[in-house]
Amino acid sequence: MANRRRRAEVKRQIKSGELSLEELFELADREECVAQMRAYDLISALPAIGDVKAERIMQKAQIAKSRRIRGLGPKQRAELFRALVR
Repeated sequence: MANRRRRAEVKRQIKSGELSLEELFELADREECVAQMRAYDLISALPAIGDVKAERIMQKAQIAKSRRIRGLGPKQRAELFRALVR
């Protein structure tokens, strides 16, 4: 239950802009519950990104919808940065 609350808090911080993508990946390296968050949930929590746009980003970066943040490889992370950081 605490892990679920922590992930919800992280998603809220992402949506509000309090937490950047770089900070999120650093946090995932330190916190197990954040590392277990699905990459799709992370992307769809970002401001101005809905389900359709999140699906396109995931397909372009060749990331499975079930992939967790911990499971993203360096190329996938780099592709996410290219797609999301403007």
